[in-house]
Amino acid sequence: MLAKMSLRGSLGVALFALGCVAHDTASDRAAVQALVREHSGAEVAPVASEPRTSKLGAAAQATPPAASEADAQRELERLGEQPLTLDAAVRIALWNNRELRAQLLGLGVARGQLVQASVFPNLDFEAELLLPTESSGSRKWSLGAGFSLSDLILRGGLSGVAEADLSTARIEAAGATLDLAYQVRLAYYDLQAAAQELALLRTTHEAYAASAEAAQALHDAGNVTDLDLSTQQSAEQGAQLQLDQAQADAVDVRERLNVLLGLFGRDTGWRVQDPLPEPAAAIAPPERLETRAIQASLELAAARSTLAAAERRVGATETAGWLPRLHVEARAEHDGEYWQVGPALSGSLPLFDRQQGAVVSGRAERDQIGERLNAAAITIRAATRAARAKALAAEQRVRRYRDQLLPLRERIVAQTLLEYNAMQVGVFRLLEARREQLEAQRAYVATLREYWHARATLEQLLAGRLAGTLVFGQARATSTKPANAARREEH
Repeated sequence: MLAKMSLRGSLGVALFALGCVAHDTASDRAAVQALVREHSGAEVAPVASEPRTSKLGAAAQATPPAASEADAQRELERLGEQPLTLDAAVRIALWNNRELRAQLLGLGVARGQLVQASVFPNLDFEAELLLPTESSGSRKWSLGAGFSLSDLILRGGLSGVAEADLSTARIEAAGATLDLAYQVRLAYYDLQAAAQELALLRTTHEAYAASAEAAQALHDAGNVTDLDLSTQQSAEQGAQLQLDQAQADAVDVRERLNVLLGLFGRDTGWRVQDPLPEPAAAIAPPERLETRAIQASLELAAARSTLAAAERRVGATETAGWLPRLHVEARAEHDGEYWQVGPALSGSLPLFDRQQGAVVSGRAERDQIGERLNAAAITIRAATRAARAKALAAEQRVRRYRDQLLPLRERIVAQTLLEYNAMQVGVFRLLEARREQLEAQRAYVATLREYWHARATLEQLLAGRLAGTLVFGQARATSTKPANAARREEH
C-alpha cells in the first residue's frame, strides 16, 4: 500500500512540475517582438511552426495573420503598383526573410532545454520473486519504487541555467532581427545610389560619345591628328565599359535586396524611385551617444545573460560535487505470510570525485565571459565614437559637394558655354567641362551613400547592436573617374 501511495504522489509531483514550464515558444517570440519594438520600433511578425503557401508564392502563417504580418502582406501585394520605400522594405524583410524565421523557430531549442531541465526525475522500480527450493518453503516477493534524490535537488540549479540560456537565445534572436533591418537599409541605400550613378554614367557616356563623334568629324576634315582621335575614342570606350560594370553592379545590389526581402518570381518586379535623401537632423554629442549605446546594447545584455548562466552552472557543478548520489525508494517485501514495507536509501559518497575539474573549467569560463563583457563595452563605446565621426565627416563632405563644388562645376560649364559661343574655346573643352561636372555629381552621390551608411551604422549601435556594423576599417569611396580617361587638350 505504501508503495502505491508513493508512486501516485510522485506522479502527481511530476505532472505538476511539467505544468510549470510552457512547452511552446509563443512567449519567447513575444519577448523577442517586445525587445525589437523597444530598441527600434520595428514589428516582427510571429512565426508559426506549420507554414502555408500564400498566393504570392511565399510561406505564411498557419494561424490568422497578426497586424504586422497583414501589413507586410499588403506591402507585398502592392509591390508592382507603387515604388518600394525603405520602411516598406524593412517591414517586408522582418516578416518574409527565411533566415530570420529560422532564427525565431530556433528558440524552440532553448525552450526545449528548459523544459527538459525542469521535468521531475523518472521513477525507478524493481520487482523480485524468490521461489522455494523445498516443498516446505514459501514464495517471497519484493517490490520497490523510487527516484534519484540528487537529480531532484540539482533540478533547480539546472533549470536556472536553462532559463539564462533561453534569455540569451531571445536576445540573440532580437539581435538577428536588428541585423536584418540594418542590412536591408544598407542594401536599399546602395540601390538608390546605384540608380543615380547609372543615370549619371549614361549621361557621361553620351558626353564621351559626343566628344568622339566630334573628333571623328574634325579628323575627317583634317583638323585633328590620329592620336587625338584615338584618345577620344578610347575615352568613349572606357566610359562604356564603366557603364556596363555599373549596370551589372546594380543588378547584384538588387538581387541582394531580394534575398533579404525573401522575394522570388513575380514578386521581384518592384522598383525604387526616390533618390538618396539629403543629410538628416544633427547628430547628438558623443557622451550622450555612448551612454545610449551602452544602455541599449544587446551584446552586453546577451553577455550578462550568458554570465548568469555560467555562474549558475558553476553553482550547480559545485553542488553536484559535494552532494552524495542518493536514490530514495519505497520498498515492500512479502515473506510468504506477511508484508513488510518501509523506505530505502542507496547511493555513493563523493570522497574522491567531487567534480573538481569541471568546477575549475566552469569558473574559468565564467571569468572569461566577464572579461569579454568588459571588452565588449569598450568596443561599443569606441565604435559609437567612430561611427559618429564617420557620419559627421561624410556629412561635411556632402555639404561641401552640394554647396560649393557642384555649384562651381555648374558655373564652369555655363561660362565655358559662353566662351564656346564666342568661339574662344573649342568643343572639346566644353565637353570636358560637362564631363567633369558629371564626375563631380557621381562623387557627390558616392559620398551621400557613404553618409547614409554611416548614419545607419550609428543608428544600429544606438538601437543596441554592434555585430555586423561597418565601423572600423570601412573603405573610403573610390574614385568615380573612368580608368582610362585622360585630360583633354583644348583644340
